[in-house]
Amino acid sequence: MQEEHDSLMTNNTWTLIPLPGGTKTVSCKWVFKINQGANGEVERYKARLVARGFTQPTKWITTIVPVAKFTSIRCILALAALEDMEIHQMDVKTTFFNDELEEEIYMEQPQGFVHQGSEHLVCKLHKSLYGLKQSPRELNQKLYAFLKSIQFMKSEADPSVYVTQVGDVKFFIMVYVDDLILVCNDQTKLLQIKEELSQKFEMKDLGELHFFLAMEVERNHDQRLLCINQVKYFKEILKRFLMEECKPIGVPFDPKVKL
Repeated sequence: MQEEHDSLMTNNTWTLIPLPGGTKTVSCKWVFKINQGANGEVERYKARLVARGFTQPTKWITTIVPVAKFTSIRCILALAALEDMEIHQMDVKTTFFNDELEEEIYMEQPQGFVHQGSEHLVCKLHKSLYGLKQSPRELNQKLYAFLKSIQFMKSEADPSVYVTQVGDVKFFIMVYVDDLILVCNDQTKLLQIKEELSQKFEMKDLGELHFFLAMEVERNHDQRLLCINQVKYFKEILKRFLMEECKPIGVPFDPKVKL
């Protein structure tokens, strides 16, 4: 919680002021999560301050934001395996704190971090926060503007896939909210773009792609093979419905059946 609060303060996310007359505050809460790797080991204990968007006025909010299609991800990963391209992963740290707010939004002070002697003040938000209804869209627009400035174009087939090619160097970036998959056939160019992204946004470099959106990725460079599975995800579902001891069957399930 302290790390999250320090990050918010470093990014000048809000200032404390008296609540203007005729306005209402957005409430907030702490959300806790344990990040696990593909084999179930604990990678990080995470605390996140979230604005309760359902208490927010909605008259001026546009919330639609595209994310990369799974079909696009599979196709580009198949191409990367075939041509032995580099596949790396990055995500945007303190994701929505990068975006300046155009609207005036006031939020109550977060629990555990109420300033003594200033309990009557509220947070005037300068930057987007998790939970605000416009946050994902604002990040997407800012990311699009930056990628466009470094000569990436949106794919006509998928607006969350960005493509550039200079000579023999091919580069794809797939965006899923704050997670990015970078695919390139030139190591130097890949490192250059990762550096430029890190300068523009506060990024976390996760290195080669191994685990993404509940998908485990295994790769064999020698045979130019890339395998995707969701074993961990399936085990979690079986555990949730108390079916860990169920008997497996060797016949694949009909993918066209609607449950």
